[in-house]
Amino acid sequence: MLLARLNRWLRPALTLLALAGTLALTACGGGSGSINNPTQPTPTPISVLSTLPAGVIIAYSGVPTTIKIVGGLPPYQALSNNSAVLPVPLNVSGDTVVLVANPVALNVDVPVAITISDQSGQATVVSVTVRFAPLFATGLTVTPSSGLCGQNVCDGDTAAVTAVATGPGGAPLPGRQIRFDVVFGPFAILTSNPGTPVTPTMTVVTDASGVATVQIQATPNAATQQAQIRATDVTTGQQQVANFVVQRNTTSNNLSVIPPSVTITAPFNNACSTGFVIDYYIFGGTPPYSITASFPNAVLFAPNQVLNSGGFFRATTNGSCVNPLTFTIVDGAGKITTATLSNVLGTANPPCGPAPLPACAPPALAVAPANTPDNACTGTKTYSFVITGGTAPFNVVPSGNPPGITASPNPVPTSGSFVQVTVPYPFPPAPQPFVGTIPILIGDAGTPQQVRTVTITCQ
Repeated sequence: MLLARLNRWLRPALTLLALAGTLALTACGGGSGSINNPTQPTPTPISVLSTLPAGVIIAYSGVPTTIKIVGGLPPYQALSNNSAVLPVPLNVSGDTVVLVANPVALNVDVPVAITISDQSGQATVVSVTVRFAPLFATGLTVTPSSGLCGQNVCDGDTAAVTAVATGPGGAPLPGRQIRFDVVFGPFAILTSNPGTPVTPTMTVVTDASGVATVQIQATPNAATQQAQIRATDVTTGQQQVANFVVQRNTTSNNLSVIPPSVTITAPFNNACSTGFVIDYYIFGGTPPYSITASFPNAVLFAPNQVLNSGGFFRATTNGSCVNPLTFTIVDGAGKITTATLSNVLGTANPPCGPAPLPACAPPALAVAPANTPDNACTGTKTYSFVITGGTAPFNVVPSGNPPGITASPNPVPTSGSFVQVTVPYPFPPAPQPFVGTIPILIGDAGTPQQVRTVTITCQ
């Protein structure tokens, strides 16, 4: 009875222990592989590295062109095979490469290969053709509306700024949008809007001749200073700048100089004038006036400051050839004008002869005939040449020293004389008859020596 009761008490306890052991094995990884071997995620495949655009890219000098990188594993790197024409940064920022080509020759296409690589080891090559950018080949011009300040724009005055858009071969490009921008200086671009009469930027369209023009106005009472305006083709980004001067014009009196230009021509072609005097008189503007020369050592001038209107400064030539030298005159208000001096050679030869005159240059040495053909160079033959010009006496030397050749007379005593050259054919071990060319050198006694070569051609 006691045993039966003990069995009834132990059976539930053993069952509970067995269940606890099963749970313990499960927690330690036993009994099943589902916890110990979880399912691994599938890696994302790396797409193929490519670029947009994918074909040949046309890049113009100085005009930005963009390459978009697609796929692959960033970050990317770029490498140019011709960095002198088309440099690129090695490490690409993001997925865009901006190409800005250096200038190339007109009508010459330069091929460049850009290699794009990623971190997965992929690489792709972009073919780029760099071309000359001829859009603003004629430049950008600033034309003042009045001549009160010469080529400069007077303060408060207006000027026309013109850009000409041309294609390959100089053909005009109508309908191009050209944006004009004030870069620096006391001026603005005029508009047709009464509410906004001036603006720092304006876009205009070229006419049938490819011309785009804006009007600018200098700030009234602005001091004399440099200014710059820029024109940009909106389509390509090509640019051109023009530098000019805004000049202060404080009085109604025009600053002027008399004479405005002087040209001194020497009598002969071997030296420019020395000691020639020119007086330049200054009028108008606001005294005093300061004077500077573009080539200070090419002329003597004084004074470098004139105190009163109607005063003058004197320039004296010193033998230096200049064409031209420019004097810049600035008045007390900063107004500028210029005058020029040209000291040039004449066209006549200087006189020559016996002392005390300089010796005359000898006439050019000439020998005739220049070539003597011979269809039968056999035996001993004599050829005649006449020598003219040069400085006597004249030496006759066979070039290459073929054996046995003689000249008579040698040296030749006077100009206008004949020399006879005797040639004994054949020249051992040459076959009979001789075929070839025999050069003969004739040199005069002048300093520097004149030398002429004549030939005997055996055919």
